[in-house]
Amino acid sequence: MRPEHQLYTYTYLYKISNTSTSFIQKMIMLFISSLDEYLIELAMLQEQKNLPELKKVIHKMKPSVMNLEVKGAAEILKSINNASSWNNDTDRRVSQLREIFAAIKPMMEKDLARLGTEEI
Repeated sequence: MRPEHQLYTYTYLYKISNTSTSFIQKMIMLFISSLDEYLIELAMLQEQKNLPELKKVIHKMKPSVMNLEVKGAAEILKSINNASSWNNDTDRRVSQLREIFAAIKPMMEKDLARLGTEEI
């Protein structure tokens, strides 16, 4: 069973792993464990309005976000990366990213549990 969602997909992971369940589980676990860190960093940097550090954080999270094809996140990351100063749009984009991550974390945890008990 391949979990399918509107907010993200595992299509790329299946493609590069040759449908290896253990590889897919490891990648999902890594991303889930990173989400808490990303959420904390995004909140802190949003409060501080620290654009240079925010750009470093989004650079770090970009590969995972792209591999999981998190819907809308690529555009948000690009917009933040292109920002020259902190403004209302930057603030709105960071809030959107935080909302997306908060929404997908429990969904991915359920996927991980299902992948651990079912054959793909």
